Formats: sequence, C-alpha cells, structure tokens
Amino acid sequence: MAQMLAPLSISDTDMPVASGGIGPWSGGVAQAINPWRFITTLMGNQFSIFSINLGRSTAPQIEAKILDEVGSYGRQIGRIGEALEVLVKEFPREGLSEQAAAALEDFSAQMREIRKIKSARA
Repeated sequence: MAQMLAPLSISDTDMPVASGGIGPWSGGVAQAINPWRFITTLMGNQFSIFSINLGRSTAPQIEAKILDEVGSYGRQIGRIGEALEVLVKEFPREGLSEQAAAALEDFSAQMREIRKIKSARA
C-alpha cells in the first residue's frame, strides 16, 4: 500500500511526475501531472480574466493592426537584426576602437546563435 502513495518528483522534465511502482491489479501507476492541461485543451493556450498592457502607446489601434497584419514584435526585431547584420558585415573595421569592434562581433555572434536555433527548429 505504501508504494501507491508515492511522492511527487520534479526533475528536469517539463512536468512533475508521480511514480510509486505498481498498484494491485493496475500495472504501473506513473502519471504525468499537469493541472492546466484540461483548461488549456478547452480554451487554447490563452487563459486570463484580464489583460495587462505594459506599454503606453499613442495609437494602440494602429499598433494592434500592425501586430495582426505585419508581424509580432519578435518577427519585426528579427527582420531588423537581419538587415543590420548585412550592414555590420559590410562595415569597415579599420579605425574602430576595441570596444566598438567587440560590439560588432557580439552582435554577429548573437545572430549566428539565432540562425543556429532557427535551423534546428526547421
């Protein structure tokens, strides 16, 4: 009987798991525990009673239309990064201070990491 009342174990996985061996007439009793799965299955991944706007926009309707029709903030920043990457590659490094050259290299390294993550996703 003690095996059936297993402690909750939280490991490196996404969800906590309760495992305690085998119960009588039931086989293994390991079960993934995710109390929000029922709600998110019914309502999608969005669940809230109210929304919080963390920014003050002078034209919130225009901003919402841009987000709906053009792209998310992430997509917009990604496109800016890609365009800036072209300029950084072509920018002459002669005469730059050590700090300025390091900033350009940091940006290039960050864009390489982003490309690596995007290619792993595809």
